[in-house]
This record gives sequence, structure tokens and C-alpha cells, in this order.
Amino acid sequence: MQEKRTESPMTKIARFIVDKRKAFYLIFIAAFLFCAASINKVQINNDITSYLPAQTETRRGLTIMEEEFITLGSANVMVSNVTYQTALELSEKLEGISGVSEVVFDDTQEHYKQSSALFTISFDAEETAPATIEAMNQVLAALDGYDVYASTQIGRDESVTLQQEMTVILLIAAVVIVVVLLFTSKSYMEVPVYLIVFVVAAVLNMGTNYLMGEVSYVTNSIAIVMQLALAIDYAIILCHHYTEEREKHEPREAAIKALSYAIPEISASSLTTVSGLLALCLMEFKLGYDMGSVLIKAILLSMLSVFLLMPGLLVLFSKLIDKTHHKNFVPKINFLGKAVYATRFVMPVIFVVVIIAAFSLSQRA
Repeated sequence: MQEKRTESPMTKIARFIVDKRKAFYLIFIAAFLFCAASINKVQINNDITSYLPAQTETRRGLTIMEEEFITLGSANVMVSNVTYQTALELSEKLEGISGVSEVVFDDTQEHYKQSSALFTISFDAEETAPATIEAMNQVLAALDGYDVYASTQIGRDESVTLQQEMTVILLIAAVVIVVVLLFTSKSYMEVPVYLIVFVVAAVLNMGTNYLMGEVSYVTNSIAIVMQLALAIDYAIILCHHYTEEREKHEPREAAIKALSYAIPEISASSLTTVSGLLALCLMEFKLGYDMGSVLIKAILLSMLSVFLLMPGLLVLFSKLIDKTHHKNFVPKINFLGKAVYATRFVMPVIFVVVIIAAFSLSQRA
């Protein structure tokens, strides 16, 4: 009598996900399109001070200052390689610009030194006012042709600057990760699968920020880079399990077994990350809650993308994955393992001494 095959609950879940992969394709395509359309609708909060608790001294002080005082626009503009007489004529020219209330310049070393003139310019309105921005543009236009260096917040959006910088960082990180994945993977086709899963997870996270009402410009700028750093290993774990199982099974069965192994491992791995982000949410400074909640959502959406989308992609591209296998580029470092094993009794003692010393020094800082 043939023994009835029994499957663990995790294997049943994995089999359901792999067998219903086409349905999950449709679900993720619809969610991807919806979230991609929602990204531009996300409300971005550019005022970091709004996250300060109302009872803190900083928040109370800012509130009083905003109610009692008006912060007019100002700028320090240095012009190099000019004579004092030329600088004096320029200061008079700048003072005549509409929107400029005062230009401070004299022959002291604070304003003229070594053929360089420093103009301290005050404007009639606040630094964010359109009239002030226009006046600042006219100041720079009036100094066109000179060696000019301006120090001011007028016309500068910190959120835009941060977004541009984080975009460059993301591009650099993406290139580095692709190179590392190409170096450490066993098949070239694995890399596009990684990228598809991550792009989908990133778009889902950015689009669902719309449901949170608003997010800070800091969170909006760094979330995608943090998501890449925190969640890329989830896809790597599943893909490595699939590669191992593919040597013994056909693609569908290999994906099922790989997913049944990966779900507990990835879920357990994510707990430490989520726990740390939950602690961030408990900060009195509510920016921590803003960042923590968005990043926790990023982790969960990355896990869902790996669990529900990636197994189907591995089956879909299984032939290309098999055809693009390459040799292992990672050199063997057995000597390191041997060294660690040989010093297994010494290293714990060294670490204890280093920890005690570091703690002692930290108390003196």
C-alpha cells in the first residue's frame, strides 16, 4: 500500500503561491501602476520643526519667534578681484535694486580685504517671499561678470537639494550592488530578477505613502536607499535557495521548496530590523515615527514582493537563468576560516578587553 505524501503547512503555502503565480503577476501589475500614479500625489512636509512636540522648549521658542518676529531675507555676497572704488560703486548699485532694503559695505577688513569685497544685503520681505527671490536674482544679475560667491537661504529648497543628493547616492549604490551581484551570482539572469523585485517593492512603498497623509522630505528622500540597504538580502536568500534546489528539481518544484525554506528565514531576519524601526517610532521627536513607519512599510512590502512575486519570476525566467550560468568569481578564502578557528579561544578574550576599554573611554568623552 502506497504511503500518502504529507506536506508541511509552509510547503502548502509555497505551492499555492507558485501555482497561482499568474494571478500574482496581475495583482502586482495593478498595484504597481496604481502606486506609480500615486507617487506625485504624496504630500511632502518641508517643515522639520513641525515634528517637534508642542511641549518642548525648542517648539515653544520657535512658535514665539514666528508670532513676534518677522525674519527678513538676507545674504552675504562676496566679490573677488575688485578695487575698493569698484566695490563701493557696486554696493550703491545693489542698494538701488527694488526689494533690497540695505547693503552694508565699508573699508574695514570685515567688508574689504585683499581685493575681495563682502556685501551684507538685507531685503524688504521674508526669505521665502517671491519678491525677495526676485530681488536676489537681480542682485546676482547685477554682479554678472565678476567673481561672485553668495551665501544665503533665499531661493534654496533644502528638500530639493536633499532629493538630488540622495538620487546620486541611489545611483551609485545601485551600480555598486549590480556589480557585486554580477560578481557573486551564479547566473547573469538572476540580476534582472533582483532588480525587478526591488523596483516593484520600491514603487509600492513610495506610492502607498499617499495613504499616510504626508511624509517629511527627509523620509521621502532616504526611504528608497534605506529600503535597498535593508531588504536586498531577502531576494538573495530566496534566489540562493532556488539555485540549490534547481540542481535537484525542475523549476516549479525548486521554486516551491526554495520558498518554503526562505519564508521562515526571511521573516525571522526581518524581525530584528522591524524591532529597531519600531524603537525609532517611539522617539519624542515625531520625525522618528515618520521615518520608522515608512521604513517598516518598506520592509513588509519588500517581503511580500519576494514571497509572492519573485518565485513566479524565477519559474518564468528559469530557462534564461539556466542558460546564463557562469563560473564562480568569488575566490576561496579558506585561510580566513582556519585562522578564525585557530584563534577561537583567544578572540573572545580580546573582544571583552576591547569592549571594556571602549566603555571606559566613552565615559570620559
